[in-house]
This record gives sequence, structure tokens and C-alpha cells, in this order.
Amino acid sequence: MLHEFLTDVVCQIVVITFFVLSMIMVLEYLNVFSKGHVHGFMQRNKSLQILISAFLGIIPGCIGTYTAVSLYTHNVIGFGALIANLIATTGDEAFWMMSKMPDKALLIFVGLFALAVVSGYVANIFVSRHSNQCGQESHFVLHTTHDHHWHQSLHGNIIENLRHISTHRLILLVSIIVFIVLTLSGFLGEHHHHGEEEMEVDTGEEKFNFIVSIISMVLAAVTLFVIVRVPEHFLEDHIWHHVIGQHFWKILTWTSIALVLVFVIKEVCDIQTWVTQFSEGSVYVFCMVAAILIGLIPESGPHFVFITLYCSGVMPLGALIANCIVQDGHGAIPLFAESKKDFFVVKGIKVVLAVAIGAAFWLL
Repeated sequence: MLHEFLTDVVCQIVVITFFVLSMIMVLEYLNVFSKGHVHGFMQRNKSLQILISAFLGIIPGCIGTYTAVSLYTHNVIGFGALIANLIATTGDEAFWMMSKMPDKALLIFVGLFALAVVSGYVANIFVSRHSNQCGQESHFVLHTTHDHHWHQSLHGNIIENLRHISTHRLILLVSIIVFIVLTLSGFLGEHHHHGEEEMEVDTGEEKFNFIVSIISMVLAAVTLFVIVRVPEHFLEDHIWHHVIGQHFWKILTWTSIALVLVFVIKEVCDIQTWVTQFSEGSVYVFCMVAAILIGLIPESGPHFVFITLYCSGVMPLGALIANCIVQDGHGAIPLFAESKKDFFVVKGIKVVLAVAIGAAFWLL
């Protein structure tokens, strides 16, 4: 129990919090580097937002969703783009589908991308009045006094920064180095339990864990570069006061609450047995209900059950696709931390779409 709690909850809390905060730091860096032009361009081109967000969504894993949610919570992309991203994503399950059923997985990804783009455009038309509950003003700001000449204010001297290192820079550097060491040692990573029949060594899962580790290392290296490179002004105002001060505790707290709650539910309820019992009834609507209800869980892991059951010929394709539409892995947890209302609105829209698509498969 304690080992599972440490691997399923504590490690995931650390990884998710690090991923989201690192993405915000990098986005802050890019915003100042481009003097606000990149984010301004994105804000003005809502159609392009949707295409980019949907593309980020189909990238296997949660990094693309973390990026889109970070952009949304900072008012860089709109609600339609957020919808497109969260419909397109299948989270960590994308790796599992590619290893178990590569041909069908590709068709599912293409279908989700098309549905995501259409839904994003429709959302921009009919839900245009929906306001971003995370704040009407962009959190990515330029401090004109210091940031006007980015080549002077954004790029500090690495040797000088380390020679006269501040307390905040030291804390950030040590934190990133500890994260890198823990990841390389294998302590941090993805740990999924798929039931007794899946306990044997699986090359697909090994590849999945390897890819996640590589992504973590790349992101950590980029973040480390930003921390050692930027001058004190950028570090204090943009990173420490904005990223850490405004986002760290909120993301850490709500991520912890969500994952602990999911862990307790999984311990109390045998999700795989429950879903299998629904499926063995050979009643399509029961499979759909199970797929949608489990899809509401904001975590990667429970959704692997549907891939296993589908590959075994137990779960119908319509139910698997419905689950893919509703679920978003860990990706939406940062959105839940920033705006509960937006989180539930998005989930509600995805449930309606899942029911419609599932009904279409039933009638075909």
C-alpha cells in the first residue's frame, strides 16, 4: 500500500507539478524573448490556435496538454482551442495504444484530431461568450523598463549569475538537479498497474517509460538553461513572483487532492473487475456508461483497462472511442487547479460528444 501510494501518487504529484511549472517558465522566457509577439500572434489568430492546440493534443503523453492548459490559463489561447486540445489528447494511453494496436491507434488519433478541430471551431462560434475563469488579463506580461531591450535584460552572464548566486536561483537550481537525479535513477516516472494478466514484462510499456524519461530530461535541461541564463530581474519578477508565487502552491495543492482522491477510489473500487462485469453483459449501453464514467477520472491508469478489453475482443470500439474523448489523462489537472468551472464545463461538453459518437457507432 505504501509503495503504491509513493509511486502512484507522490511521484505523479512531483512530475506533474514540475512539468506544468517548467512549461510556464519556458513560455515566460519565450514571451519576453519575442517581446510579446509570439503570444500576441496566437491571441489574434483563433483559427490557428485551434489547429495548434489539436496538434499538441495528439502528441502522446501529457506534455502537449500541459502546454495548452498553461497557454489557456494565461489567456493566450481561447476556450475553443482548449476544447480542441482536451478532445484530441488520449494522455499516456496513446503510448499503450501504439504498442498494442498501432493500426487502429492511428485511425483513432486521426479521428480525434478531426473531431477536436471541428469542436473547437463550433465552440468559438456558439460558446464565444464563455469567459476564461482564470483571469481576463494575460499573466504573461512585459515589464517595459527592463524587458524592452531583451538582449540586455533577458540574457545574463552565466558565470556571474553562479558566482553571485541569489537564494531564489539556488533553490530553483537545486530543485531541478534533484528532479534530474531522481528521474535518471528511475525513482520518478510512470508507474501503472494493469492487473494480474499484465504483470509480465511488456516492451511497449518499457518504451513508454523511456520516452517519458527522455521528455522529462529535455524539459529539465531547457528549464535549467533558463534558470542559469536569465538575469536577476527576470528570475525575481517573472519566475519567482509569477510562476512560483502565483502557480506553485495552487497546482501542488489541487494536484495532490485530485490524485489522492483517485488513489482512494481505486483502492476501494476494483475498476477493472467493474468494467469487465459491464462488458461481459454484452450490452453496448453498459459499456458506454462505464467508458464515460471512468473517463471522468483525471488520471492516467484506469483507462488502460479499456484498451486491454478492446484488444481482447470484449469492449466494443465505440465504447473505447467514447472513453478516449472524455478522458484526458493527467492533462486537465492543472486546469482544475486554476478553474474548477472551466474543468467541469469542458468535461460536460466532452461527455455530450462521447454519447453522440458512441450512439453513432451503435447505429452503424
